[in-house]
Amino acid sequence: MKGSSVGIVEVFLVVATSTLFSIGGGNGPIAFMQDRWVSPGLLDPSLFAWAIALGHLTPGPNAGFLAGIGYYMYGLPGAITAAIAVIVPTALGSAAVTFWFEKLQPVIKLISLPAGFVIAGMIAAAAWQLAKPMQLSPSELAGVCVVTLLIAWRNLSPVLVILGSACVGFLLWLVGT
Repeated sequence: MKGSSVGIVEVFLVVATSTLFSIGGGNGPIAFMQDRWVSPGLLDPSLFAWAIALGHLTPGPNAGFLAGIGYYMYGLPGAITAAIAVIVPTALGSAAVTFWFEKLQPVIKLISLPAGFVIAGMIAAAAWQLAKPMQLSPSELAGVCVVTLLIAWRNLSPVLVILGSACVGFLLWLVGT
């Protein structure tokens, strides 16, 4: 989607703002990005999903997919800008929490559980928005539900889910050929 109407400043601001929703992991920005760029048609849903999958397959933090989204939005400068936009709020937030750790301890305990539910809700909303245009069949929806339950029950790594899905897809392709 390079060449879209999104500028480098918007890439920085959207990624930096979405990073603020990443308490406890890198999946918080998914819903924010989807609402800002995927839903209005500025970023293709398949590129968005591909960036998330690659972000989980590559070494490093889960927020690594944001550099891929930055690339899709504004090329290499967008990827670099997105990486910087992840680092700045994270570094400033870490410095602030470290400085005020003693005083923030009751607040951290207070928001930890609700923040987890908020992030889970944002991820569910983003997943629904990604799946809706695909018009999944009932058997495909059942497969998604089974995988979701397995992830929740066994705490499966996204890498295993992505690789397992690729293997199942390849096998189905071989059978259908």
